[in-house]
Amino acid sequence: MKTVFVALLPLLLPGLALGAPLTCKKSPALTGRCTMTKGSLGLTPGVGTTLDTEDGSHILIKAPPDSNADIAPNVMQNWLYWQSKTGAIGTRISGTYEVCPLPAQQNQAGISQFACINSGSHITADKAR
Repeated sequence: MKTVFVALLPLLLPGLALGAPLTCKKSPALTGRCTMTKGSLGLTPGVGTTLDTEDGSHILIKAPPDSNADIAPNVMQNWLYWQSKTGAIGTRISGTYEVCPLPAQQNQAGISQFACINSGSHITADKAR
């Protein structure tokens, strides 16, 4: 019987992932629904990682307080790829991002919208910057 349980244990583990890190979208700290937003993601000197949206809003990207999931891995990989292609850490990437709102705050740059990025698609280097 022990052998059967041990053999089935790997099949049960995904459902028992109690200690697994929270993704951005599953954080209890979110203040609303995640939405798809088009914009330009990159480092803003003296501020941090920002998403400048098509409607002119600026969102400061950060991890929820209970997680380190500020930017989805596929988005980060794309960003690093475009940084390596341009040779510049300040490279911004344009795309469509699933943005999940976090509690509003006010930072030194006057940005009051905070969010994490759960996913991204259609990512390219931002040629406008």
